[in-house]
Amino acid sequence: MRVSFTATAKPAGEPVTLAEMRAQTRVDDGADDALLLGYLVAAREHIEDYLGRPIQPTPMQARLEAWPDEPALLLDAPVISVDGVTYTNSAGQVVAWTDFVVRDGPGGTKRLRPAAGASWPALGVDPVISITITAGWPAALLPDVVGTAILQTAAHWYSVREVVNIGNISSEIPEMG
Repeated sequence: MRVSFTATAKPAGEPVTLAEMRAQTRVDDGADDALLLGYLVAAREHIEDYLGRPIQPTPMQARLEAWPDEPALLLDAPVISVDGVTYTNSAGQVVAWTDFVVRDGPGGTKRLRPAAGASWPALGVDPVISITITAGWPAALLPDVVGTAILQTAAHWYSVREVVNIGNISSEIPEMG
């Protein structure tokens, strides 16, 4: 069973610095800093959407209503850490579950399964399972091409801020006379 996650907070920082963005755009003063930062955030989010994964370490959560029939859950995100698993037990209480192990899966994903000798916990009548993770690339492992893509995209958006009209013929209106 594949589990998809949703971000629960924004990442703590951006992978490209304002200084790098200023150098790329050749902006020396701070007059456009807010605008440059806005383009950096938008470019990171755009590239995350394209890649289908967070770039910076980001807290994420998945909610399920049942344990899988399979022996493991495939956590469909680039998992840095599994930060917690809770479930609703038969008494209707939210209980932390710690009797699990996490193994590497395909493409940077992880597989969460019960530890040796354990099984999936019994769920209550109105079950809710919550899995919280931190996903993304650790800063030291971020591929250079990703940082460059963010920088180039943000710099392009900064330099081309107006609507572009290509292929239309325009001329001045002749004077009537």
